[in-house]
Amino acid sequence: MWVSGQNFVSSHYSPHFFVVFSFDSSRFSFEMSKWFIVSCFLLCAISYSSYYLLTSNSLIKTVKTHTYKRFYELIRENTKMKLERLQDDAKLAGKPFVPPFINFDREYAIAPKYNLSICRIKKSMSTLMSGVACVLYDTGKFMRNNRSILEVWSQRFCADKNEYRRLNEVKWRMGDAHHTFTKIVVIRDPISRFISFFSNKCIFEAQKYPSRKQCYNCQGNVTCFLEKQYMRFMQHSSDGFSRLRPSYEDKHAAPLNCEFSKYLQEYKIVKLAVDPKDRKNGLDNLMNVLKESNVPNSTLEYIEKSALEGETQHATYDSDAHDVVKKQIESDKTIREWLKRIYYLDFVIFDFDRTLID
Repeated sequence: MWVSGQNFVSSHYSPHFFVVFSFDSSRFSFEMSKWFIVSCFLLCAISYSSYYLLTSNSLIKTVKTHTYKRFYELIRENTKMKLERLQDDAKLAGKPFVPPFINFDREYAIAPKYNLSICRIKKSMSTLMSGVACVLYDTGKFMRNNRSILEVWSQRFCADKNEYRRLNEVKWRMGDAHHTFTKIVVIRDPISRFISFFSNKCIFEAQKYPSRKQCYNCQGNVTCFLEKQYMRFMQHSSDGFSRLRPSYEDKHAAPLNCEFSKYLQEYKIVKLAVDPKDRKNGLDNLMNVLKESNVPNSTLEYIEKSALEGETQHATYDSDAHDVVKKQIESDKTIREWLKRIYYLDFVIFDFDRTLID
């Protein structure tokens, strides 16, 4: 049969064509081999790229960052709309709220070793958080000098060493970690915070330094102070340029702010009570945040033990003045109305219990 085939080809086609046909077969085999090699190479490249894309931490982090960013943008947009509706309703009722995030002084304390920045809000455990940031800043030196995280503010160990006024300054100080450092802020129930402020600044200090005429010389009258303070906050937050210089009282009584208008979604927020009996839950949350930043257990135990067993010099929660102011708020609807105008949006934004002022 094979011989017959040769004769058949020879008798119907020229020998020249037979030679050409044989040459094309070889070329076809060569081309197939070449494409097979190229296909294998492409398959390897695709496989490696897929593996890299799926396992690359930087890529995953980038995707998560953009996803979270959009998620928080939506939350911020919805929150902004909600706040605007609340403010519009309050204006219609003739009782506008103080806008959130009035831009007064901010205070940041950092611990570069753990990529941490702590924003200290006045009358929100700022002395304690100053001490926490200090022991994290240089634990060895802090311990060798036998310092306390609850020491007097004016004698704090890290004064001007790890402290800044703006997050841009913090970012500069953090260097390569300026995009990834953890931002922590401790906040406090607005009513509790106001009682602490008023007891300390408008009663204790006002009586101790009468010549200063602190708290607008209201002499311990809560309603007098709130009326004047409300008007000042509204001036500070007006759309036009305010020529009003921030007062000592403005800075201590202002609604919560740590450049929240820009960075709120980036903060790890810890709600902390002042009374040691109620402080444990908030401290547990703070310890978890610090643990995520690889703070050693020995340091965490020291911080927690000190915070639970001691108190700052300015603590007022167990004073007679604190009880008197608290009772006035609970019994006087006018006082609650002024407090609502000043702090209501803090209650909404940070989800505090509004039962008392509602």
